[in-house]
Parts: sequence; C-alpha cells; structure tokens
Amino acid sequence: MKILIVDDEPEIRNYLEEAFREMGHEVASVSDGYDAIDYVRENDVNLAFVDVKMPGIDGFETFKRMREIDPKVGGVMISGNAVEKMIETSIQSGVYVCLKKPLSLDKLEEVNKAYENIRSPLEFVYKKKQGLDEDKISRAKILIVDDEEGIRKIISDVLAESGFSDFDTAEDGQEAIDKFNEKKHDAIILDIKMPNIHGVEVLRHIKALSPDSEVIIISGAADKESAIAAVKLGAYDYIEKPFEVDVLTRIVSRAVEKSLLNRLQEDQ
Repeated sequence: MKILIVDDEPEIRNYLEEAFREMGHEVASVSDGYDAIDYVRENDVNLAFVDVKMPGIDGFETFKRMREIDPKVGGVMISGNAVEKMIETSIQSGVYVCLKKPLSLDKLEEVNKAYENIRSPLEFVYKKKQGLDEDKISRAKILIVDDEEGIRKIISDVLAESGFSDFDTAEDGQEAIDKFNEKKHDAIILDIKMPNIHGVEVLRHIKALSPDSEVIIISGAADKESAIAAVKLGAYDYIEKPFEVDVLTRIVSRAVEKSLLNRLQEDQ
C-alpha cells in the first residue's frame, strides 16, 4: 500500500515512516498541506496520515483538496487533541478514521490492515463512471488559454493523443471569455498570467456564468501564490510549468469527469 505522511513535526514523520516501511508499505512524507497536495497531484496515494494542526492550511482543508484531485485517497487524521472533537468534521470530509497522538504501532497496523480490506471495493466504486461512457468523455468541450502558441499546441496535441476531440484555443483573456460565452466548455486550461485580462478575472467570469465548468490553472513557479489563490476562488486545480504530460492528462480527465457528472445530475 502507498502511504503519505503529512505532519510538520520531523519526529512524527520519521517515526511513521520507519513503522510503515517495517510493515512493508511504500512510504513518502511531507511537512505541510501544500506539499501534500502537490504530491498527490503527481503520485498515486492509497492512504494519507494527515496532522490536523499544521502551518499554512490545516489537515482538513489539505485532505479536502487531496480528495478533489484523487477521490480514491483514504485519510487518517491525527491530532494531539481529543479525537471525539474531530469526528463530525472528519466524517463530512470523507476521512476514514481519527487517531490521537501518541500513535502506537499496534494501532497503526490495525488501521492499515482494516483499510486494506475495504480499499479494493472503494476503488471500484470511484473508478465507475456513474453513467459517463468513454464517448461522452472524449467529446467533452475543452478550452486551452495561453498567450504562448507553443504551449497551446503542446496541450492540444497531448489532449488529442489522450482521446479528446473537441477543444478550442485562446491567446488572451478577452478571447477566452468570448469563446467561453459561445460554447460553455466543460473544462478550461487557463494560464494565470494573460494579456488584456488576468487569468483570475477569466476564472471569476467562467465560474459566475457556469459553476459546473472546471478550470485548471497553469502557472510558472513565480506565480504559485496566485495559482493557489485561484483554487480558493473555485479553480479545480493548478499545474506548474514546465508540466509533465501524464500529470496534465490525469488532471484534465478528472476535471472533465467532475464537470460532466455535475451536469448529468442536474439534468436528472
């Protein structure tokens, strides 16, 4: 099983890493929520052990964002406070179980074994398209917005190779708004720094007009704070340049599925 540890205390991370490796699991660890979100964006994770209180964003917000990226991720919230106080919030967030520090080896092994027993059925449920056939997904309407022609071409080629067939491009914020107004795309890949109209303003326009449309922000490393702010405003996710094509296709596919499912549920 692939386990991610998210805790700002090095001693806790080291303790859990050693314990889980002894149990035969594949383990990674990070020190804050933002790094955890980035890790899940680029790697598969089965179960995440997440500290509730961390600098930046807390454990609940971290796990919420991780699940938006990959709904199959299971969560174990860990805290020095009374576990009872976490239960209601945890259930609403889809957390598997809550544990109180200090963490005993017996309890950790018990949690992992129990999760192993339900992991396959859970993953089967999440992998089902719930009424979405592959043809409908491949015909999803996608808008690619970037002022660099080379980036637009790369993304277009990657999407075409991944089976998508209906996508448009725009080279600035105003063109993006005009094209979106005409077609109401299911997913929009949007550069954060755009001529004429900033990417955040384009995002606001899209979400106001069509809340079910999912926006994926692409940004340079220097614009990471703006990209995070865009996610808080309703963007589905963000990708830093230079991006890996497999990460891009995975995020776009999930965003498309989420958008189409929301529209399908509204029509029923």
